[in-house]
Amino acid sequence: MFRKEFVDVITKTGMVPIKDLRPLIIDKDLLVISELGLLQFKFFDDIRFAKQLAENFGLTYIDLSKAKIPERIFKIVKKSEIIKYRAIPIQKNAKAVSLAIFDPSLVKLQPELQAVFQYPVEFILTSLSSWADMFSRVPESIEDVLETIREIKTDLKKEENINEEDIGDDVIRYVNRILAEAFVNKCSDIHIEPYENNFRIRYRQDGSLVEAAKPPRALMLPIISRVKILSQMDISERRKPQDGRIKLEVGGKPIDYRVSSLPTLFGEKVVLRLLDSSNLQLDMTKLGFEEKQLSIFKEGIYRPYGMCLVTGPTGSGKTTTLYSVLSELNTIDSNISTAEDPIEFNLEGINQVNVKKDIGLTFAACLKAFLRQDPDIIMVGEIRDGEVGEIAIEAALTGHLVLSTLHTNDAPSTVTRLVNMEIEPFLVAAALNVVVAQRLCRRICKECREIDTTVTQEMLVSCGISPASAAKITVYKGKGCITCNETGYKGRVAIYEVLEMTAALKEIVLRNGSTDEIKRQAIKDGMKTLRMCALTKVAQGLTTIDEAVSNSASDKM
Repeated sequence: MFRKEFVDVITKTGMVPIKDLRPLIIDKDLLVISELGLLQFKFFDDIRFAKQLAENFGLTYIDLSKAKIPERIFKIVKKSEIIKYRAIPIQKNAKAVSLAIFDPSLVKLQPELQAVFQYPVEFILTSLSSWADMFSRVPESIEDVLETIREIKTDLKKEENINEEDIGDDVIRYVNRILAEAFVNKCSDIHIEPYENNFRIRYRQDGSLVEAAKPPRALMLPIISRVKILSQMDISERRKPQDGRIKLEVGGKPIDYRVSSLPTLFGEKVVLRLLDSSNLQLDMTKLGFEEKQLSIFKEGIYRPYGMCLVTGPTGSGKTTTLYSVLSELNTIDSNISTAEDPIEFNLEGINQVNVKKDIGLTFAACLKAFLRQDPDIIMVGEIRDGEVGEIAIEAALTGHLVLSTLHTNDAPSTVTRLVNMEIEPFLVAAALNVVVAQRLCRRICKECREIDTTVTQEMLVSCGISPASAAKITVYKGKGCITCNETGYKGRVAIYEVLEMTAALKEIVLRNGSTDEIKRQAIKDGMKTLRMCALTKVAQGLTTIDEAVSNSASDKM
C-alpha cells in the first residue's frame, strides 16, 4: 500500500485530486491507499508518477512495459513471496538479483529480501501498469497451487473394499499434487493407467503425452477411488465405464475436470480433461487465423442463414473456435441454442443443452426441439450421422445459421463426407457457407529457440516451399531448457484451412465431384491448405518443420 509520502506525490503533481482518492484510502490516519487502484483513473499518468517517485527516492526508473524476461527468472522465488513483497525478479547475474518494484519503500526491506532470495538484491523502479503486466506472466508453482485447492468433501464409505484409512491424508495430498502439477504445466489431460506390474500417470502437454510419475501399485486403488469420489462416481462400480465431473478452485481459478473411467484388464483407467474457462480464447482475432482466412470465415458466419462447419481431430481446438464464433454472434437480438456432448463451458446469454442419449435427448432430438424455439443461430456439437446432417441442412435452408463440427482430415473432404451421409449434393451446395479445418502445432519455446542448421534448402523444397522462398527462410528449433521441460516446445499455435463455397465449387458439388476436384478448385479460388499455413508458421519462426509436416501429413500439395 502507498503511504502518505506517495499520496503527496500524486496530489502535488495534480494528476488525481485528493478527494478522488478517498475511495482507495484503507487507513485514514496513515493515508494508506490501494496502489493498483490508481490505474482506474483515466487521467492518472503512472509513468510520470513512477519517474517522480524515482527522483524523490534516488532510484533508477526503467520502462519495463516491453521487456522480454525469461520465464525461468520468475521461478527463482515462490509466487507467494512475489505477492507478499510486491517485488518481481527480472534479471540474475553473478553480482545480484534485479527486482522490479513500484513502491520505493521496499528499499528499506533489502536485508529481508536478500534472505528470501538468498542472494544480493538491487532495485529497479517501474510503473504500476508495467509491474501489473509482468505479474500476470509470473507462473504458478506447484507448492503455491497446492495451498489454493478447494476440495469437494463427500462420503468416503461407499467403496466396500476401501476404508477411510486407505484414502488418508497422504493419498488426498498426492491426488491434489497431480491436479496442481497438471494445472501449473497447462496440461489438457491427465491419464491414470493401471498395468499388470506397474501403475503410471501421464499428462498431455502441448498435444503430447509425457510420463509424470509411477506411484507404487499399492496406491492404485486409493488414488482411483479418490478421483472417483471427487467426480461423484459410483466407486463400488468397476465393471462399467463411468463419466463424472470435478469442480475445484485451483490457483484462485475455477477449474472443471471432465472425468472418464474405463474398466481395463488390470483395473480402471481414468482420464481427466482440464477445462479452464480463464484460458478460453473468445476473441476470433487472436485464434491464429491469417487475415484473409479470418475475413472469409467472418463473412460466412455473418450470413443470416446457412451452415458453417469446423473440422479436425479430437483436441485440435474445434470447441474453442466454435465458442469464439458464438461469443462474436451473441447479441441481445439473437436467440442462440446449442446441443453439446458434453457442455464444456458455460456461455452467458446462450441456451445450452447437454445431450443425454440414455433418455433419448440426442443431437437429432435437440435440433428438432430448437426449430420450435424461434432460433436465429443453432450450434450442434457434432454431425455424426445422416439424420443429424439432414436436420441441420434443413435448418440452414430455412433461415437459420447452423454451426457444427465434423471429423474429416481437411476442408474439401468435408463436402464429400456430407454427401456420403446420403445428403443430396444440391442440398449441400445450397446450405454450406464455409468450412474450416484446423490443427494445433507445438510452438517453439521462446527461451531456448535457436537456428536449426540441420534443415537444408532441399528439404524445404520437398515440403512444398518454392526454391526462391526456401533460400530466404531461416528455420528454428527449440534446444530444450527448464522452461519447456527440455522438450524445445512451449504452447501451441493453430493452423487453418478455410474453404469458401464459391460458385465454381458449388458446380463441382452438384455433379458429385471428387474430393481432389474440390481441393484443386478451392486452391485455384485462393484457399490456403493446412500444409501451406503450417509452412507459413515455420517461416515466421513459430514452429518446427517436423511439426508442420506431421500436422499436415494428409495434405497433398
